Amino acid sequence: MSETSSPAETPSAEGQDAPTEEPPCAELKATSEKCVKEKGEEACKELLEAYHSCLRALGMAHPDLATSPSLPSQ
Repeated sequence: MSETSSPAETPSAEGQDAPTEEPPCAELKATSEKCVKEKGEEACKELLEAYHSCLRALGMAHPDLATSPSLPSQ
């Protein structure tokens, strides 16, 4: 009968007016990719490792990272 909803029943506005969330580690990824393009992989090892550590911490490591011998064990 009534077309209005109480505040508890109002659906959230997800994806409508809310800013979109960046994927995890997105800033590190962008920074490391830019560094590699400009300076080469050797010069950006610390940034790449930080990005890979971020992914591992979230349980999202790329399969190639799990077998990389250059990763220090902590």
